[in-house]
Amino acid sequence: MTELPEEDQPSGKGLIPADDDVAMADAGDLMDPLNPMSTAVAFVNALRADDGPNLELLKVAVTPESWPAWGDFSEVVEMVGDRGLATQPDAPASGEPDVRYVKLVALDDPGQSVMSDGYTLVPAQIITLQFRPSSGYWRVHGVGDYLRPEELPPAT
Repeated sequence: MTELPEEDQPSGKGLIPADDDVAMADAGDLMDPLNPMSTAVAFVNALRADDGPNLELLKVAVTPESWPAWGDFSEVVEMVGDRGLATQPDAPASGEPDVRYVKLVALDDPGQSVMSDGYTLVPAQIITLQFRPSSGYWRVHGVGDYLRPEELPPAT
């Protein structure tokens, strides 16, 4: 994974212990299109559709500029695997209001909860989202490493 300079590190704290109610409160209202977590959930669910990736839903969940790079989404489906979404989107440390990062974390048991006395390190892939004023909601631009705000297309 790309090591970001300190000024580009996301503002999140990593995985921290929380009960289910607190974790879901961190995720916010998943029916709110202004919530980046609602797009992240829709994106992962569209990848995991029963008959393979739901391309119609994915086409509205990803940025138009990134569409050609996704191909048939098979690589990202493999990358995502059975990872789970962390419940809090992180803003870039540099403060761009139109970029958020959501972690896809891998646990030994996908149904397990993480409890610790401090920070817990687990393997993660990063979903980079960008708010698009023209559509009024967040869109996924990439999965894998963090994409720095200056690497993203203009938010139209």
